[in-house]
Amino acid sequence: MRFLKKQPLELSGRTYRLLLGLCVAWLCGLFSAQTFAQANGAEIQNFKATRASQDLMVSADIKFELPSTIEEAMYKGVSLTFVSELEITRERWYWLDKTVATASRQTRISYQALTRRWRVLPWTESGVVTGLGVQLPQTYETLTEALAVAQRIYNWRVTPSSELSEGAYVTQLRYRLDISQLPKPLQIGLLGQGDWSINATSRQRFQLTEAIAP
Repeated sequence: MRFLKKQPLELSGRTYRLLLGLCVAWLCGLFSAQTFAQANGAEIQNFKATRASQDLMVSADIKFELPSTIEEAMYKGVSLTFVSELEITRERWYWLDKTVATASRQTRISYQALTRRWRVLPWTESGVVTGLGVQLPQTYETLTEALAVAQRIYNWRVTPSSELSEGAYVTQLRYRLDISQLPKPLQIGLLGQGDWSINATSRQRFQLTEAIAP
């Protein structure tokens, strides 16, 4: 019985260049997809927790670009709700970290076609310790001004400092565009569309001492 001897695979110069071009195109497409996903995301900057007076307060800046598809939808009457969710955990060397406080806040932005102004409605719900805080709506002439309110967290009172004992803590802040508060038909149409995915998460560790800042 005669056996055929395997020959090494040889590629012509034309075939090699074709395969190389396909690989480069695939890598470029993958890189572009990753860049597009990052561009539609959000980034939390300057995130910090401070103890002032009788409260623990959190500040942060959220950076993201609003895609043109979302902006066009807002001009047609679609309101956006941005949600900030905070969790404070106590570090324990002998066991799992313990959740000691949670807080959430929302900022709703809508376009008023009659007045051609932007309406911003902020409200805060800080877990079970500080209750519900409601603020009056504000109006702005441009979307940039209204969006700046949703992108800034300044001295957010999340819990009384008396509820926290001295020690090490971790604060985790999650920021997102709440798709669930969009109209139902729009939610169905957004399946698989990355333009409407705006979210970010950041963690900050801090040491709470007995000293209270004035």
